[in-house]
Amino acid sequence: MTRKKIRLRQLYWILGLTLLGIIVAPLLRLLWHPPSTTMPTSAPEPPLPWRVTLDERGRPVVFGLTLEGSTVADVRRHLGDEGEWAILGREGSTPVLEAYYPDFTSGHIEGKLILRFEGDAALLEHEFSRRGKKAPTAAGARKAELKEAELAPFSGLTLSLVTFLPKARLDEAVIRERFGPTPYDWKEEESDTHHYLYPERGIHVLRDERGRTVIEYAAPERLRRLVPARH
Repeated sequence: MTRKKIRLRQLYWILGLTLLGIIVAPLLRLLWHPPSTTMPTSAPEPPLPWRVTLDERGRPVVFGLTLEGSTVADVRRHLGDEGEWAILGREGSTPVLEAYYPDFTSGHIEGKLILRFEGDAALLEHEFSRRGKKAPTAAGARKAELKEAELAPFSGLTLSLVTFLPKARLDEAVIRERFGPTPYDWKEEESDTHHYLYPERGIHVLRDERGRTVIEYAAPERLRRLVPARH
């Protein structure tokens, strides 16, 4: 009888310790590995060409750059020092500073990026006139190339125009799907160039009959000047 009681006590102890382990083990896991209290965050949207927002002052923001807001210094911090820089001069016009990024990727879309800066007219005219070697451009201007070490005086110039040249050819359906219904569109008969203008969003898309596309971004007040008189 005594032996039976001892065996029963041992069995009770074993069962008790087993139940205790079942209860305590999850608590210990919680103490060592508490559940995360942070909410999962969604990945930021890639800077695709049709994703243009307006800041609090109504200025277009594209590719992380603000028209009439970002400076040369801002752009170099954001895009790095892979750009090719030059001052462009045209007869009768104030010179402008231009940056060319030949290998730019917008999300998953490859292309070329051209940035134009304006601001200190006296500085631009002085720097352009004092440089002897100037190469002609396809658009009829002349350009004086700059090295990275020469950009410091131009750091405060402001971004006025962004031009993106995608490698992919876009048809009209894709343009209307991605950029949305356009308030103004027209075709130049002599050049077969179709214009899709979204002035309030700061977007101007040009496409020729072969599907080659140029996408320009500028402040709304600049693009409103492009609206044809018949509209």
